[in-house]
Amino acid sequence: MILLLDAGNSRIKWGLWRAGEWHERGAVPSSEPGALQAVLARTTPRWAAISCVAGDEVRACLAAMLDAAKVKAVWLQSAAKWHGLVNRYEPPESLGVDRYAALIACYKNGYAPCVVVSAGTALTVDALAGHGEFLGGMILPGAALMARMLSAGTAGVAMTNGDWQLFPRSTGAAVATGTWTAISAVVAAMHGRLTRQSKATVTTVLTGGDAGLLAGRLAADALPGPVVVNEYLILEGLLWLARDLDVPGV
Repeated sequence: MILLLDAGNSRIKWGLWRAGEWHERGAVPSSEPGALQAVLARTTPRWAAISCVAGDEVRACLAAMLDAAKVKAVWLQSAAKWHGLVNRYEPPESLGVDRYAALIACYKNGYAPCVVVSAGTALTVDALAGHGEFLGGMILPGAALMARMLSAGTAGVAMTNGDWQLFPRSTGAAVATGTWTAISAVVAAMHGRLTRQSKATVTTVLTGGDAGLLAGRLAADALPGPVVVNEYLILEGLLWLARDLDVPGV
């Protein structure tokens, strides 16, 4: 059995893979990595393959916890090429391994050409060509971070709840509508660029904690082409990377 870990800024998603299938998957807050100890004690995996963009403190905590549980850890990283997928980032290894894993999963699932969107604390919007070339992508604040930044940087916009509205008439609704309109516009812009270049139907693949909300907004805004939501997209990509490294258990 192998444990796959995707440590992001807000959540650590985990999955247990054994005998060709997922046995369990879940998530814990990145602020509470110790919550994984119960999973380790109950399942006793021998190996772990990890993507970590959550910072040095979370990385050190995970390393110490896995070491104490006698789990051999493989820390995955991005590369320039992987079985036909070409990474054009500069330099290639500086691409966040979570984004790289999501691209691999989309490539292996046959989604390309596609726009790959991870909607979490940060929002990443990446373009994957039909022949497997990662063309590049954008990074901007996610919905909650965008709202917090607006509240912190202005005197008259407090953190208040609100829903998307066609014509917002309250501060909370104005912030929510502005935030989601900006996010969906960024996705639509990348979708349009890739569609014009590839001259083919482009799929939009969403993952991350806000993927469901974003899918609703894109549907309401009539984004052309299929929209796929995959909560565990990054774990799927990590599994392919672990296989390539001959990590036992995959």
